[in-house]
Amino acid sequence: MSKVLNYQGRLLNPLDLKDEDFQNLGMQLAITLSRVQRFWGQCRENYSVGQHCLSMVQLFEGDLEKQRWAIGHEAYEGLTGMDVPSPIKHSPAYLPYKEAEDRALEQFARLYDLTPPMPLEIKKADKALMVMEAEALMPFNPDVNWRSISEPRGLLYKLGASQEEIKRDFINKWQELFGRF
Repeated sequence: MSKVLNYQGRLLNPLDLKDEDFQNLGMQLAITLSRVQRFWGQCRENYSVGQHCLSMVQLFEGDLEKQRWAIGHEAYEGLTGMDVPSPIKHSPAYLPYKEAEDRALEQFARLYDLTPPMPLEIKKADKALMVMEAEALMPFNPDVNWRSISEPRGLLYKLGASQEEIKRDFINKWQELFGRF
């Protein structure tokens, strides 16, 4: 099986993550997700998966459990460095990827004392944020109706911020929500 080398120099099997792969998860996500661009980097401006997560946290102000899910809902992408867009990852060819992502979210919940499965509100907010981001950042194409997926919701998180600033914001928010990496 192929392995992915993470920022710590650890080799991970992206289709079979182990609990030890989640060590220092907050730092791993901050570093990786501040670098990984939304929509495979096809936006008119830089916008990272880290910014997406921080934007989602703001949607659930006052609900600690949902804020924790919001900042960690891209744990698989942060551990593996792969952000496969929904239409692709739901195709039959990507079934092993989708299954691995689902298992990673179950591990995240268990290791970080969250109630599984990921709440439906997080899934809905993820789609609504995606539509908002797409309408704000993607090139216009009259053949693409983003609102057929969801109504847009949320605000862009610090558009134009540096990768370092997003990484720092992510680390600070993670520590605020979990009190540890």
